[in-house]
Amino acid sequence: MLNLTKSLKGRLAIYFSLAIVFSLLISGFLSAGLVQHYLRQRNISDLESQAETLAGQIQSEGLPQQRYNVDLERMYGIRAIIVPYQDQAISKLPGAGSGNHVPLDRLTPLKWDSLIKGQTTVQQVRLPGFGDREVVMVAHVFNAGGGPAGAVVLAKPISQLQPFRPLAGWFIISAAVSLVVSLLLAFLLARRLSRPLHEITQAATAVAAGDFSSELGVHSRDEIGRLADAFRYMSEEVQKSQEQQREFVINVSHELRTPLTAIAGHTQALKEGVADDPQAVAASLKVIEAETRRLSRLIEDLLSVAKLDARQFGLRNDAVLVGGVLSDVADRFSREAAQSQVELAIAGSSGEFKINTDPDRLRQIVSNLVHNALVYTPAGGKVTMSYRRAAAKVEIEVADTGAGIDADDLPHVFDRFYKSANGKKPAGLGLGLSISRQLARAMGGDITVSSTPGKGSRFVVTLPG
Repeated sequence: MLNLTKSLKGRLAIYFSLAIVFSLLISGFLSAGLVQHYLRQRNISDLESQAETLAGQIQSEGLPQQRYNVDLERMYGIRAIIVPYQDQAISKLPGAGSGNHVPLDRLTPLKWDSLIKGQTTVQQVRLPGFGDREVVMVAHVFNAGGGPAGAVVLAKPISQLQPFRPLAGWFIISAAVSLVVSLLLAFLLARRLSRPLHEITQAATAVAAGDFSSELGVHSRDEIGRLADAFRYMSEEVQKSQEQQREFVINVSHELRTPLTAIAGHTQALKEGVADDPQAVAASLKVIEAETRRLSRLIEDLLSVAKLDARQFGLRNDAVLVGGVLSDVADRFSREAAQSQVELAIAGSSGEFKINTDPDRLRQIVSNLVHNALVYTPAGGKVTMSYRRAAAKVEIEVADTGAGIDADDLPHVFDRFYKSANGKKPAGLGLGLSISRQLARAMGGDITVSSTPGKGSRFVVTLPG
């Protein structure tokens, strides 16, 4: 019994069985009560018909013989009693005063007011000669000499009006058969319900162990089917997440190794005096500085991703001059733009204005977009920042004249670690655009992109104004 309760299938079988047993008991008691009531009413109706028939026979043939009463009681358990109403009228019956007829009984109480009106009465009383048992007494009047002469009474013990015992055996047998069949069906139904859950459990265990190859064979349209669909979706997402995590580790290792290798190589050269002339030393220091900035940006991106995923970043709500933020970003990237021979400019605006937002996060978003534009814009190109009000929002635009983005890649530019269909990989880890969109959405806005291959791209940050 303990083993059954430990499994869902066992508990379902037990619950179904208990429900079936209680249902059988309740239906059995109700059925027994209805059958007993029906048998009682039918027997009383039969007694009424027999009393009326016997009363008619007495009127036409006289009082019945004593032998009739003996046979009636022996065969049907019914006792006939003749109760006189008027002795003179009784003497006028056919055959009165002759033969061994049923004796008259003047002690049995009857409802003469109803009987005289021609009604058949039914009473439940205790009569002498029946022991201590209650009997049903059915009476009907008979006439003689133009008036009521008496009443014929048919009495039968109540216990014999409800002959349920002969049927009890059949009820027990049918209940037992129904119980066995129901328990079998309950077990089969419990197994049918628990089987898909068992399959889902096995699949979940396999996924937890890193095995995504098992195919879940549950395809119903009920709640369990929806659970299976949700599990498949979860399994696919977990698999994608693990693949992204593996790719993330590989990419991070590569991106960290490249600047560290460059820094280590140039540092060793300076240490050993390989680069001894001023120009070589300046070139090595320039490489070390560039790789240090690259390494710092990479670490900053990784920290931002960790905070975004853990939802551990806070947002301020300060009054910020939009033009001031763009000027700060332009100053920060002016040297990088000059080294890349790319023009970095801020387009004119209808006027300076403030918005309530987080200045550091806004600066981070615009910086990521400008850095990305500088990476993909060749020498002689241009990166332009602009801002404007649009209805109740503020739009900040970063446009470049770079290579542009292919139409197939455009929907995925904000995906982490995305690698284009033509095999081109973004510079760095490909986290900057993803981080920027997540930050913009956390601030109540969004980032959209449009691009024409060969002519450049246009990123628009929309924030509440």
